[in-house]
Amino acid sequence: MKSLLAALLLSSLVGCMSNDVDGTEETQDSSTTYDFIQYGPGGDEGAWYDINDKLRAGFNDVCGDTFCEGDYSNITPLTFSCSVTTVKGQIHDCAFTFAASQTGVDSTTAAISIDMPTFTCHMKPATTGKKLIAALEASTDALHEPLPGIGSIYDGIGDCLQHPTGSTPLTNTYTAPPRYVSADDYYTTSANQQKWRGAVAAVVLGFNNVCGDTFCGSDYSDLMHLQLTCAVTKSSGNVKSCAWIFGGSFSTVSTNGAIAATAHTWSCPFQVSGTLSQLITTWTQTLPPGSEDPIHRALPGETTSAYDALAGCLP
Repeated sequence: MKSLLAALLLSSLVGCMSNDVDGTEETQDSSTTYDFIQYGPGGDEGAWYDINDKLRAGFNDVCGDTFCEGDYSNITPLTFSCSVTTVKGQIHDCAFTFAASQTGVDSTTAAISIDMPTFTCHMKPATTGKKLIAALEASTDALHEPLPGIGSIYDGIGDCLQHPTGSTPLTNTYTAPPRYVSADDYYTTSANQQKWRGAVAAVVLGFNNVCGDTFCGSDYSDLMHLQLTCAVTKSSGNVKSCAWIFGGSFSTVSTNGAIAATAHTWSCPFQVSGTLSQLITTWTQTLPPGSEDPIHRALPGETTSAYDALAGCLP
């Protein structure tokens, strides 16, 4: 998060006109500066991070019944950021970034096809940064909190999430019976399906535990796991290849005061020389205290780990 805080301290010069939330106009000439919202009331620099956590949680609560019913079931909120005028602290622009993915395994070649778009949703609440922070901090449902000029942040992202950036059609072919399937489709019993989900959860937790001191120290300080998929031989359970997909974003304030948000996705491949069952065991087995975290454990039949795959892939 250090790089995000550093980014929040950036500012730029601009000239334009906007209406002040109290009904008076704030004249903005070439000497007017814009900056990120940085702190909550009393200079609490953790307030904006807390608001982002509330917005992510609120979005995740409603996604399954709303935005995630379409092609992308894992739309993931990244960061909500806003620019303000430094004279009166009036909101000039806000952007909420998201990433998503969907994958498929070619049933005859085992090739993994990946579609991993991003979304950058702009909105302009007609209020000041101080009032926006106070309203979202106090709200029990920040995503739906009524805000002047936009209705709510939920209202502000609705149409945007219908228009992905960088979307690419999946190119897999499917034959019956399939020779290769995805790891999600390999097991037929709920117990074994849960074992695979538990293995993915274990290695994702490993990523979350190390990200702050490693990958999340880059410009993309909000890196998020989107999906982990593997191509599996249906008859034997042998893993042909895997891909771990992530999303992240960073923002700056452009010269006209707009939030210039860059959202990006990455697909990080890694090899497994063993079965899906062996991969599950590698990531979920209980080892003595002091043993390596699942993300650092050598993959079946390999000398490298999932972490090693990310080290050459993520920024």
